[in-house]
Amino acid sequence: MKLAVVIMAGGSGKRFWPLSRESKAKQSLALFSEKTLLAETIERIMPLAEEILIVSSLKQRGEIGRDAEKYNGVKVIYEPLGRNTAPCIMLALATINQLSGGEERVVLVLPSDHYVADAGKFRKTVEKGLGFLEENRESIGTIGIEPTCPETGFGYIKKGALAENGVFKVDSFEEKPCLEKAESFLKSGNYLWNGGIFIFSLKSMLEEFRKLNPDIYDTINSLKSFDMPEAEVYGTLRSISFDYAVMEKTEKPLFTVPGNFGWNDVGSWKAYFDLLPKDESGNAKIGKAHFINCRGSFAFNLTEKEIVMFNKERELLVVTHDALLSASLDDHAKMREITDFIAKNNLEKLL
Repeated sequence: MKLAVVIMAGGSGKRFWPLSRESKAKQSLALFSEKTLLAETIERIMPLAEEILIVSSLKQRGEIGRDAEKYNGVKVIYEPLGRNTAPCIMLALATINQLSGGEERVVLVLPSDHYVADAGKFRKTVEKGLGFLEENRESIGTIGIEPTCPETGFGYIKKGALAENGVFKVDSFEEKPCLEKAESFLKSGNYLWNGGIFIFSLKSMLEEFRKLNPDIYDTINSLKSFDMPEAEVYGTLRSISFDYAVMEKTEKPLFTVPGNFGWNDVGSWKAYFDLLPKDESGNAKIGKAHFINCRGSFAFNLTEKEIVMFNKERELLVVTHDALLSASLDDHAKMREITDFIAKNNLEKLL
């Protein structure tokens, strides 16, 4: 079967403020090379994909369109407003079904804004899942990430019995755990991070949406256009994740393929900092910056100004052309408070 790849490229641009904005979310940032995270995602999967469909936000049309037009065979559709991942995926499936004339497809769903160190290993892991699905077409699969630490910010997949070499049945999905529980998950060796990567057959998943979420299925199929859905119709959809809407309700067999390819969801300034090279005192910088008696700090400078950080520990300083952010790297989980403050204090131009 042909492989159709769905790349989810929504987001609100909050976690990487002031670098990211509502019109330019994380996937449109060039954090590790001259290419954006979205472009790196496209190029990573292109050797396997026969069709690539990006689902993004209408607010990000400019940035997403600039990336997509560089690649042949990449199509973009735009949600008028965000309704979480279940409506996003259903919209993509309806589009693929229409474009294929009802022909069967294997569908791979990917986030657009994750970091993968080894693209070759990533593709081999995906191919293992595709091979299993070819023989088990009613199954729904995930690519699980081998955990490297007791992370409390991710959901987990508990591995069940071995289905075949390198592929496991799924025993259960676990919510984001407390630290003690995450440590027990890591120690057991039976858990994987849930990276939001899914594999399934098109017809099987359309049937699951029709059966488990008929309101979402019917509303999407009532749209006059999948390319540019009507806001008044799309806005009536429930905001619900694919995990809750399908993965935790389905009675179809579930499988997972453990992956170890240098994955990181780059979910915060701290996560980005952790991936960058450091000096002898553990400091990292992008752009012009100097550290005096600093430890474990991060300076990100898009301007021509010379930044000097003095006597700081675990400090974050971000300088763009219209804003400056000073914060602690360890407050990464609270960063959404910044954009909430901006919205409430009539500073919308900074969003």
